[in-house]
Amino acid sequence: MFQILEIDIIDTKYKYFKSPWIFSNQVKHLDDKLLNPEKICLVRLKGTKKIGIYNKTSLISIRLLPDCIMDKVENNSISSEAFIEQLSVYIKKLQIEKNTFAFADKEAYRLSHGDNDGLPALAIDDYKSVLVLQSSAAVGDFLLPYVVEALKRVSDLPIFERSTGQIRKLEQLPERTRWIEKPKTDSSFDISCFFAHLTMSFSLNKAQKTGLFLDQRNNLKYLAELLKTYNIKKSLDICSYAGAWSAIAARSGVSDLTLIDQDAWALQLAQKNVEQNALHTPLIRTLHGDMFEHLQNLNKSTEKFDLIIADPPAFAKAKKNVAEAKRAYTKMTRLAHNLLNENGILVVCSCSRHIEDQDFLESVSLGLSAQNWVLLHKGEQSPCHTRLATPDSSEYLKCYFIKKRVL
Repeated sequence: MFQILEIDIIDTKYKYFKSPWIFSNQVKHLDDKLLNPEKICLVRLKGTKKIGIYNKTSLISIRLLPDCIMDKVENNSISSEAFIEQLSVYIKKLQIEKNTFAFADKEAYRLSHGDNDGLPALAIDDYKSVLVLQSSAAVGDFLLPYVVEALKRVSDLPIFERSTGQIRKLEQLPERTRWIEKPKTDSSFDISCFFAHLTMSFSLNKAQKTGLFLDQRNNLKYLAELLKTYNIKKSLDICSYAGAWSAIAARSGVSDLTLIDQDAWALQLAQKNVEQNALHTPLIRTLHGDMFEHLQNLNKSTEKFDLIIADPPAFAKAKKNVAEAKRAYTKMTRLAHNLLNENGILVVCSCSRHIEDQDFLESVSLGLSAQNWVLLHKGEQSPCHTRLATPDSSEYLKCYFIKKRVL
């Protein structure tokens, strides 16, 4: 049984609760004696029917839950069973909503994009053979067992947890990589799925994040369409990870592919994914190590490419890293664009939520030479990575397709 405490909001700009969270300086905090050892509890916002999870020790003090939870609240409490049941009802509706985006049949997608989908700090990716779940905060850990029970009621897929990464380290939370609900037969870590017209493979126990970066879906599809009208023979994939960008290129007929990544296992995985999607048997070269060192070495040679993709990990892990990150994007762009052939295409990405879109584009443009550069397309994150209609960090993924035009 959960007791639901009333909490007062002292910042009136949150009157309409358009954001899924409320910060520490915007609430009147509860007494420690009312909280569990982790200083977490369920709360109702005073004067509203909004319910959320309160964490006194976090900068984000309240993270809102789906409104339907309030339907089962009686006398300021809700049973664990009713809480799980309402979560299962909500997740089922979430599945239906995500499927309206008309992804290809049996295509992997993000079921929950954390707070933006009403499941605070919990990302859930559906790979059709397994659900992969990631908790990024203490609130996510609090909610996780109830969401797992709810998932079991709406899906018979096995459930794997990959709660790892920088955010958990910042919150001093342990990393977890484990089966929560094992497959009934083969419990192999190797997964194959369909994504952005590709057949992609990865390993649950070695992958980054939840496995694949499904947020790049629309940008990968755009590249596939773009390659139909360009004579691209040679490509360079910087920070290739599982090789999705190169796999799209190979599937479109590009036969000479170079991939750079600092993870040796990821390069092996990428080569496999490129080969299984290639239109023809490709020539694949993998470069293991620091991207800047390899780019500098390539700049010293006479080698050129028709297509270059630069999709690095987040350079800005926090706001204090923004200035350094902007310089890194400029350096990356400068080194990469020098390797392009005439009329070559450069794709540059940033998944740093602390970098504003305008700042990223400015950093990229500073790295370009004084030649004639044309913006072909501004990419976006897949709609399954839910964006709210609020001016916050919901739109974290930046992706620009740029052409080196020579007329």
